[in-house]
Amino acid sequence: MNKNCIVCNANKFVPIYNDTLLKCGSCGFVTANMEIDTELLKQTYTENYFKGEEYVDYLNDKEILQTNFKKRISAIFKRFDKENINNIVEIGCAYGFFAEMINKELKTKYVGYDVVGEAIDYGKNILNQNLICGDYLEANIENGLSDVFMWDVIEHLPEPEKFIKKANTELKKGGRIYITTGDIECLMPRIQKAKWRMIHPPSHLHYFSKNTLSLLLKQHGFKIIDVSYPPVYRSIRLIYYSLFMLRKKYPRFIEKLYDKIPSKMSVAINTFDIMFLIAEKE
Repeated sequence: MNKNCIVCNANKFVPIYNDTLLKCGSCGFVTANMEIDTELLKQTYTENYFKGEEYVDYLNDKEILQTNFKKRISAIFKRFDKENINNIVEIGCAYGFFAEMINKELKTKYVGYDVVGEAIDYGKNILNQNLICGDYLEANIENGLSDVFMWDVIEHLPEPEKFIKKANTELKKGGRIYITTGDIECLMPRIQKAKWRMIHPPSHLHYFSKNTLSLLLKQHGFKIIDVSYPPVYRSIRLIYYSLFMLRKKYPRFIEKLYDKIPSKMSVAINTFDIMFLIAEKE
């Protein structure tokens, strides 16, 4: 594949993991070894993405997912003045679970974007959140945003550098961007290599490290404020499903055991390979 690195613009990728991924020989950025097919991505991001193809049952995990959002919001409020978080955009808002929580905490102008229509309909009609089904890159947003949130979304974007550039343009000086994604240079992925749970193109297209994500943000006018690796609450069902059922052929007893797991049971796990990065527009 002939393309330039989105982080350093070099053109010397090395195939890794049986040619599944490409690693930049200059900065170490890793990306999927495939052409980005718009039609394939449309087929990937449907309601089924949240109901068996990536998540077991995203709606049923609402309480667990919001536990993670609550902890992130708490960490943000400890660091920044609530009064200054007053005009925000969320990229990849899904069903609006984060929107519901942040709008309970703050009196703020909020809009969320996602490409899955069913998820947007739920967030708008059931949770009464200001969500839009569409591409953030095509959105006409007035400058002056205070905060942009990208929870577990940057790895999915065909051209993440364009999202970072647009966010910087629309944020006011001192405005912040918050990103969570996997860190491919951490111990777990270095041990597991091709078997690392985050490696599954075409839904995950890009694999950042603390260094490469920081470089990308700095390239587009951001200053890194903090990078941490907090624990994440996960549904026991989701963990089991990911380990033994997702994209696998499995015997009937595996499914029977899955059915016996209480749907609301969760656990806080920290494999220290999911980073939470905060950056500020300079």
